[in-house]
Amino acid sequence: MSELIEFRREQTIREYECMKHLKLFTDQEVQSIKDKRNYHDYKIERRTKKLADFINFIAYECNLYELLRQRRRRLHIDAEWVSLEKSIHNRIRVLYKRAMVRFASDYRVWTHFLQYCKRRRFFTEGSRVLGQMLGYHGDKPKAWLCAIEWEYRQAKNMARVKHYTLRGLQRHPECRELCVNFIKIQMEEAMRIVRKTEEDKKYALTADGTEKTKALKTAHLVYKNFEHKDVAFFGELLQVLKKYGPVSNKLAKQAITEMRSLLADKEEMWHLLANLVLESSEFVAEESAKPAEALEKCLEIYQEALDRLPTKKMHSLCIDTLLELNSTEDQTIDQKSKRKALANAFKRALVADLLEQEKMLQYLKLLLHNNSPKEEQVMSVINKGLEQYPACIEIWQSYMRYLMIHKDVAVDELDAVFRKAITSLPERVSRLPLWKMLFHYYGNRADLFGSMEQLFRRAIDQGPEISHHFQPLFLDYLMLKGKNDITKVRAEYQRMVKNYTTTLDLHRKMANLEATQTPPDVNEWRQCHENATQFYGKTEPTVWLQYAQFERDHGKPQHMQSLYERAKAALDEESFATFMTEYELIRNPYIVRY
Repeated sequence: MSELIEFRREQTIREYECMKHLKLFTDQEVQSIKDKRNYHDYKIERRTKKLADFINFIAYECNLYELLRQRRRRLHIDAEWVSLEKSIHNRIRVLYKRAMVRFASDYRVWTHFLQYCKRRRFFTEGSRVLGQMLGYHGDKPKAWLCAIEWEYRQAKNMARVKHYTLRGLQRHPECRELCVNFIKIQMEEAMRIVRKTEEDKKYALTADGTEKTKALKTAHLVYKNFEHKDVAFFGELLQVLKKYGPVSNKLAKQAITEMRSLLADKEEMWHLLANLVLESSEFVAEESAKPAEALEKCLEIYQEALDRLPTKKMHSLCIDTLLELNSTEDQTIDQKSKRKALANAFKRALVADLLEQEKMLQYLKLLLHNNSPKEEQVMSVINKGLEQYPACIEIWQSYMRYLMIHKDVAVDELDAVFRKAITSLPERVSRLPLWKMLFHYYGNRADLFGSMEQLFRRAIDQGPEISHHFQPLFLDYLMLKGKNDITKVRAEYQRMVKNYTTTLDLHRKMANLEATQTPPDVNEWRQCHENATQFYGKTEPTVWLQYAQFERDHGKPQHMQSLYERAKAALDEESFATFMTEYELIRNPYIVRY
């Protein structure tokens, strides 16, 4: 190893001499370069070699090269390029080649080398390693795509592009990216030839025996031989062909004809076809249609699709297209026509009982967005939704929101709908959102503020999920209603502790309310902390810490030791360790926290 390193040191002597002679670097900088190169040399020559060591060495040499170029520009020195820059390039090449031999199974090494060759415009050097890369990574379609792109974009070698494409498709006959990418390249070639020709454009598009015709024939042949033609393939292919019209129109029309015959039972195919019509693609319509006509033809496609495939998915795809169309600010299509088409799509799916839950909610949202929605229409959607999706709480929320905002019904009628919703929903569905809506309604009605106490008591009588949420809120309500008179709040807190399961939030809320009193009742305040430790003292070290802090600041500090003993007996080892650290800071606040 030492001999190799010494040999490489001797090879770099000329570089260092040039750096000093041209005054591109100072003596100290040259010495630093020597030391860093020696460091990296020892790294890559270790018995256990790591890819990261090679990458770091390469990165260092690339950075040195950039620094060298900056110094040359600043000092206006152009001499000795071969001794400096070319020497660095050769060293980087050698490092990459060693890494590619040693770590050939790592695909990143090959792509990094190609990026380096592209940056330095070493296109021939990059082409040389493609065969080796595919030998190791031919099982990856992206490796074939990388090789094809390199030969087409960088090396400009169409023969090798065709070679790699055909080999790649033989290895991965199901890979649509390879097929579509090659067709794209052929279309680019055809367009390049069309732009280049000096003949009449109409003649250029129909001429036979030209390079353009050969490119188009090759694209047709690859398309014809590709066997895995699914919706995703046609979608990608048609998006590519759309960019290269009109030379791509013939292949595009052939693809659409075959797509309609092969995938007539796929909802996504009809969705793709309708969107192409809506975009007024030349290869779908014989003549370019106006936007209004395009919308009409799009709707005809969807109608044909629904006649053949009357499914929820088909209806949803149609609605999605029309929703997106209505969300755009395109003025070429009449807004009224777009809204009418969307309304008809929703109604058609609703009547057929084929409206998905998500689309049902969107329909309701659109109806309720109007200032004066039609009651018959809204109720028909709500009734259908509740019938088809009995577990959907959002439909009940929309129903209640409609009654609150648009109908302004009496409280009894709203409460009847709320009770019906609570009893109708399956057990697994949370009722909390409906309770929150009802409380929000009561809170916004000044005439109902006094009735909220009864509503709170109803909520607290429910199961733990509802009860626990509203218990702390009820204490706040009583304080507000009683104008900070805490007597009734204490009585209600004690009642809840005695008769219901409680949460830690309830005890903390009550402790905070006791703290706001002037002067505070220390015994009542202490009782809140006592209740918290009684119910949560086995799992929550924070309740003991808050209790100890209360005794230190407001109660009797001598009780802190007994709280420590109680916490030690109640908590497990891990929780007690957490408690003990914080307890020491409470007991002695002058300890510095690190």
